[in-house]
Order: sequence, then structure tokens, then C-alpha cells
Amino acid sequence: MTLFFKYWFICIIVLGINLSILPQNCKASLTIESDKESIVVFIDDVLAGSGKTVNVKLDPGTHKIVTAENTTNWDARSFIDTLNVKNCEDLSLKYKFTSDVLLYTHPQDVQVFSSDSLLGYTPLYIPAGLGDIRLEKAGYETTMVDYNDFENDKPVRLNFTGEVDSGPFFNKTLFKVLVGTMLALGAATAYFKLEADDKFAEYQITGENELLLETKRLDEISATTFVALQINFGLIIFFFLMD
Repeated sequence: MTLFFKYWFICIIVLGINLSILPQNCKASLTIESDKESIVVFIDDVLAGSGKTVNVKLDPGTHKIVTAENTTNWDARSFIDTLNVKNCEDLSLKYKFTSDVLLYTHPQDVQVFSSDSLLGYTPLYIPAGLGDIRLEKAGYETTMVDYNDFENDKPVRLNFTGEVDSGPFFNKTLFKVLVGTMLALGAATAYFKLEADDKFAEYQITGENELLLETKRLDEISATTFVALQINFGLIIFFFLMD
């Protein structure tokens, strides 16, 4: 073999070695974020870092990722993932350790739905993993929010569209008016009935025809106010059941 061919043979071998080494030196950049101030991250059972955000370099291949709360509490949460790294790419993982988030709204006392299930009324703690949440309140526009979008310290504002609902029927002005009217009609019915009884008692003693006519007049008034009392009471029951 001539010196020329020996030279090129050695170059090809060296180049092949370098090409085989280059992919191994290419590492992926992984960023792990969480909603906790301090977490610990293990890559293939080896501690890789700690803090709210952890950055690591990974060789191509399959890796086991364990992310855990940096605490000694017995109920500390952790996540276990398997990550397949194929090339020199930028990767990111996000973990939510907080199981519940307090949902504030403006105004308050808003109905909170997940699908068709009523979760409760704001302010309300929302469990993780619900996805889209529907907010409803009479007089306000229905609002959709995502669990990952709202923050603990910022209320979700609903757009006002109509008349403000004053709440249950017994808190409304109409209920108070009807109750007041019912009391007045009840008092009037009792008053005119007693007056009619007194006039009839006098008629039995004196026999005067005018007293008998006055008795009938007072009885008619008492009957009228009693019918109005019944109608008033019926309206209270109707609006209470419709509320």
C-alpha cells in the first residue's frame, strides 16, 4: 500500500470516529417549571437540581424524570414521567403541585359549573384538572375560564348585561310589600267583622232596621277584605315557589 492510500485510509477512519462521536456530544436542553418555590428533580434516579425552575442537559435516549416537592411532609406530591430525547432539542415540562385554587369573582355569589355539574358559589376552591369552568349569574354574561388561566389573588370579572338580581324572593321589595298588605288586610278583615258583630248585637236589643243594614254592610266589607287577603297570600306562595 502506497503512502498516499495509507494517508487517506487514516483520514477516513479518523473522520468516521469523529462523526460517531458528534451525536453523542449533542445534548437536549430540558427546563422543568412548577408552581412551588422549591422542588427537587431526579433524572434516572440521580439528583439533577432543585428550585422553582430546574434546567438540565440530557443525552439522546429514554430518561426517567421524577419531580417532587422539596419537603419532609408525609403528603408531599411527586410526578414521574418518561421522556424520550431524540436530538438536540429544547424541551420543557410544567407541573402544578397546588391541588386547589381559590376562585374569586366580581360580583361574588356566582354559580360555578364544570360541564353540567354545579360545583358551588364563589368564592370557591377549585380542584385541579377540571379544564374549562363555566361561571353564571343572573344579570351577567356567562363566562368561561380555564383552571390554568385564573390566579388566586385576581378576581374574574363578569360583564353586566341586565337588571341585578336581588337574591331570594323573601329579600325582594315585592315580598315585603305583599307581607305588609297581607297584615293590613288581615287587620281590616278582623276590624270590620268585629264592628258587624257589635251592630248585630245592638240590633237584637233594639230591633232597629238601620242597625241590621249596617251589619250587612260591614259583613260585606269584611268578606271583601278577606278575599283580598286570600289572594295576597296566594301571590306570596306563587312567587316563593317560582323563585
